[in-house]
Amino acid sequence: MSRLASLKSATSLHDLGHILGYTAKGLAYILHGVPDTAKYSEFTIKKRSGGSRVISAPIPELKRLQQHLASLLNDCMVESDANRGVVNTLSHGFRPKHSIMTNAAMHRKHRYVFNLDLKDFFDTINFGRVWKFFEKNREFGLNTAMARTIAQIACHKGTLPQGSPSSPVISNLIAHILDIAMVQLAAKAKCHYSRYADDLTFSTNESEFPGLIATRIGTTTEWAIAPKVVREIVRCGFQVNPLKTRMQYKTRRQDVTGIVVNTKVNIRSEYSRDVRAKVSSLITKDTFSINKTFRNDTGAWTTETKDGTDAQLRGMLSFIDSVRLFERRRNEQIPPETHIPRIELKEMDGNLRVYRAFLLFTQFYRPVRPLIICEGKTDNVYVRCALHSLAAAHPMLAKTTGKISECLIDFFSYSKTSDRVLHLAGGTGDLGNFIANYANEFSRFKKIDSRNPVIILIDNDSGSSKIFSVIKKVTESTVNVDGSLKFYPIKDNLYVVPIPKIGGKETTIEHFFTKKILGTKLNGKVFSGTDKFDPATQYGKHLFAEYVIKKNKDDINFSKFSIILKNIEAALKFHYGMP
Repeated sequence: MSRLASLKSATSLHDLGHILGYTAKGLAYILHGVPDTAKYSEFTIKKRSGGSRVISAPIPELKRLQQHLASLLNDCMVESDANRGVVNTLSHGFRPKHSIMTNAAMHRKHRYVFNLDLKDFFDTINFGRVWKFFEKNREFGLNTAMARTIAQIACHKGTLPQGSPSSPVISNLIAHILDIAMVQLAAKAKCHYSRYADDLTFSTNESEFPGLIATRIGTTTEWAIAPKVVREIVRCGFQVNPLKTRMQYKTRRQDVTGIVVNTKVNIRSEYSRDVRAKVSSLITKDTFSINKTFRNDTGAWTTETKDGTDAQLRGMLSFIDSVRLFERRRNEQIPPETHIPRIELKEMDGNLRVYRAFLLFTQFYRPVRPLIICEGKTDNVYVRCALHSLAAAHPMLAKTTGKISECLIDFFSYSKTSDRVLHLAGGTGDLGNFIANYANEFSRFKKIDSRNPVIILIDNDSGSSKIFSVIKKVTESTVNVDGSLKFYPIKDNLYVVPIPKIGGKETTIEHFFTKKILGTKLNGKVFSGTDKFDPATQYGKHLFAEYVIKKNKDDINFSKFSIILKNIEAALKFHYGMP
C-alpha cells in the first residue's frame, strides 16, 4: 500500500503512529504528555526591512516527529501529482528537486518581471485551516480525527510556526489553490507565474505589462496590484503585503528570489565580488568580517559588522557554485543525476578558483583538528569503527565517556565537490598529485606557526608505487621510499602513513580484518576486495563497509588495526614535538 493510501485509511492513533514510525503511546506522549508551553523555544531575528520575526523552534522530540510528518506529506504530494499526471512547476519552495534557481529560471529574458509578497504567510494558515484541508481536500480526505491530529502536530499557538520542519510542506499544500488561481490569471494575461514560499512572480514579454495583473500608478515608478489579483489572493485565504511590490524592466537588472534573470540564471556581481574579497582576507589574514544591514527600531538603516566563520563563507561559496552549476546543467542539458566532471586548473574561472582556494585553506592548510585522508571512501568507515572499538588504547585519536567514544580527529569526505573543485576523488593518482602540488598550492596563504597535521593513509601494495616515487621526489630523499617506515613527513603539515605490511607482502587495509569477517556473505554473495568483481556472485567494498563492518562494529575484533592507529599517533607526536 502506498503512503498516501495508508494515510487515507488511518483511523486511529495507532495507525497514524505506525505510518510515522511511532507507537501510539509514543505519539500520544509528544502530543499530550508534553505541555504546550514546553514544546517550543521562541526567539526573534531582525528583518532587513525593519521589525523582527518570531522563530518557534520545536523541542527535539517534536522536531523529529514533524520531520517524519514532512517526509510523509512530501511523498504524498509527489504521489498525488503522479496519479493526476501533473508536473507541478508553480511552487518551488521547500520541495524536492526545486529551488530558488528553478523558480528564477522561469522568468529569464523577459521584458517585465513583477514581484509581490504575501503578508504573514505562515500566520494566516491556522489550526482549523490545516485540520479542514486534510479532512476535506479530495486528494487526502482523511478521517476527521487523523486530520485534527496532523494539525496538532504541525501547529503552535493556533498557526503554522516558522521554524517547524512540517510548516513548509503544509503551506505548499494549502497554497496550491492560490497557485491555480494565479496561473489562470497569468495565462489570460500572457504571463509566466511561479511562487517561492510567500514570494509571487509574474513575467512577460508583452510590449505593455498586462493590467489584469498590475498597473502603473500615474507617471511614477510605482505599480499597483490589479484588484482581480488581490481579490483572488484574499479568496484563497491570504493577504498581500503592500510594502513589497516591485516591477523590474529588462533595461535594468532583474532578479527573482535573489537570482539575476536578465539573460541567464546568475549571481549578483556585487555579491560575487564581496565573497571574493572575504576569501582573499581569510587566506591572507586568517580573518574576515560580515556586514549586516537592516532597519533598526526607529526605521533608520544601520550596519552591524561581525567576524565571519568558515561555515558562513563556505555557505556563500556553495551558493555561488550551485547557481553556476544549475546554469551549466541547463545550457548543456546535463541531467540532475549526472555528475559534472572536474575542470582542469588552467580552465577554471575566477569563481571556481576562489572556491578552491577557500577549501584548500580551511580543510588542509589550517584544519580545525588533525585530518586523515584515506585512500578510498570505505577506508574512513574502517578506521572510524576501529577507533570506536579501540578508543581507550589511543587517547590521541579518541576519547571515551562511559560507553560513548568520540573521535578527536577528522576524516576527509570525498564528494562530487571535492572531485570537481579539489581534484580529489580517492585513489593513488589523485593523492599523488595532491602530494606533489601541496607546497605550491599554499605559498600565497598567511603564515600560521601552529597548524594541525594532515595525514594521508594509503595501502602498501603495488598501486602505491606512484605515491612512493612522488614522496621521494618531493622530500628529495636519498634513500628508497618503499612504505617500510611508520610515516613520511612530506612538507609543512603533510604526512603519509602507509598501511604496515603483513609478513612482508603487499597489504591493503582490508587485510587487517579476520578471515571470518572477510568471509561474510550478503544475500549469498561473497566479498571481493578488488574494485572489479562479478556482481552476480560477489559484492564490493561499499556494501562490505556499510553492512558488514559498520553494522556490526560492536561485535568485530579490530585488534589488528591497533598498529595502524599507533603509526598515525606516531606522526601526530612527531608533528607536535611530543616524545
